[in-house]
Parts: sequence; C-alpha cells; structure tokens
Amino acid sequence: MSDTASINDLLQRVEQMLDTLDVLNQSSKEFLNACDQLDLYLNNQKVFLMADSALLEPHKSRVAAIVERLTGLQKRAEIRADIPTALQKYIAEQSD
Repeated sequence: MSDTASINDLLQRVEQMLDTLDVLNQSSKEFLNACDQLDLYLNNQKVFLMADSALLEPHKSRVAAIVERLTGLQKRAEIRADIPTALQKYIAEQSD
C-alpha cells in the first residue's frame, strides 16, 4: 500500500470517528468511549504519523479540518464538564 493510500485511509478513519463524536444527543459515557477509541487509534498510528513523508496539499487541508473539528469537540467537552459544577453551585446557592 502506498503512503498516499495509507494516509487517505487514516484520515478517512479519523473523520469517521469524529462523525461519531459529533452526534449531539449521546450520553457522556458514549462521548467518553468514542474519545477513548479515537485516542487509542491515533496512538496506534504514531509511527506512521511521525514518518518523514511530507503530506500532499489535499492531505494538509484534511488534517487542518480534523484539527479544527477536534478543537470544537474539546470546547464542547469543556462546556459539558462545567455543567455539573455549575448545577451543583446553583443547587447549593438555592438551599442556603
């Protein structure tokens, strides 16, 4: 398999995993499991990702889009993580 085919396969798999993470009505547990699967997949691809072969321009734009999606998901996760804290604070304030 050529490097171009390999990077295409890798990017396609990551994009599919991100599609799974983009589902809005999933539970926190489902979101965490999908994040863990993506993390495991990327860790298993480290050797390939660290290879010296340069990315072609279409690959660079796909990688940039993936990074942008990951940034959005990170922000969404941070907001979701803050909800229980804010709710606990609200409940504590109401019971005072």
